[in-house]
Amino acid sequence: MKNCPPSQLVADHLEDLILSGQLLPRERLGETDMADRFSVKRHVIRDAFKVLESKGLIETKRYKGARVVSLSMKEISDVFDIRINLERFAYSLALNNMREEDFSELEAIAAKFLDSVDTANVEELSRLNTEFHNIIYKRADNAALVEIINDLHVKLYITRYAAWDKREYILQSGEEHLEFIEAMRKKDVDVLNDLSRRHIYNSKTAYEKRISKITPLALCEKEVGLK
Repeated sequence: MKNCPPSQLVADHLEDLILSGQLLPRERLGETDMADRFSVKRHVIRDAFKVLESKGLIETKRYKGARVVSLSMKEISDVFDIRINLERFAYSLALNNMREEDFSELEAIAAKFLDSVDTANVEELSRLNTEFHNIIYKRADNAALVEIINDLHVKLYITRYAAWDKREYILQSGEEHLEFIEAMRKKDVDVLNDLSRRHIYNSKTAYEKRISKITPLALCEKEVGLK
C-alpha cells in the first residue's frame, strides 16, 4: 500500500462505505465535500470517482455530479432471477466434468469458510466463496457463460455486505457449500437447482431487509487524512 496513489486510497475507502451501507443508493457525493473530508485535492476525488464508476458503484452525470448507484428492488430481483438460471446451467454443464481433485479443493475451501465464520472479515469470506464457485464454473467449460455470470456478480456487488452482515447468514452460506459438494458428487440436478435458488435468494432477501432498515450515516471528517 506504500506506493498506492491517493486516489486509490480514497476509492477503496469510499467503496467500503458504499458496500457496508454507510453511503446509501442515490446518495450524492460532492467533489468539494469529499475533498474537504478526505483532506485531498479535487482532482484526487475525480480520479477516485473514475475508479468507483468503473466498478459500477457510482454514476456521474454532467452538471449533476456523482452519486451512489441505485438499483430498484425490481431491477435487483430481475438480475437475481437471471443469475439463478445461468448458474443452474453452469452447474449442469460442470456435473460430468468434475474430478476428484476438484472435490478435494471444494471440501478444503468449504471447511476453511466454516472455520472462518467468527474470525474472517467479509472480504476474506467473499474471496473464499468466489474460489469455491469458480472451481465449478471452470468445469462448465464455457468461458462466455462464466463471463456473463461474473458480470452479474459485479452488478450485484453492492448486496454483498448485506448478505453476510449476520453470523447466521454466513453460517447458512457455508453449510450450503457442503450441500453443493454432496449434490455435485451425486449428480443430483434437482437438489442443485434448489440449492442455486436458495443460495442466491438468501442474498436478495438479506439485502431487502438491510435496505428497509438502514439510515444514512455521515462520513467521518478527515477519514483518510491525506495531505
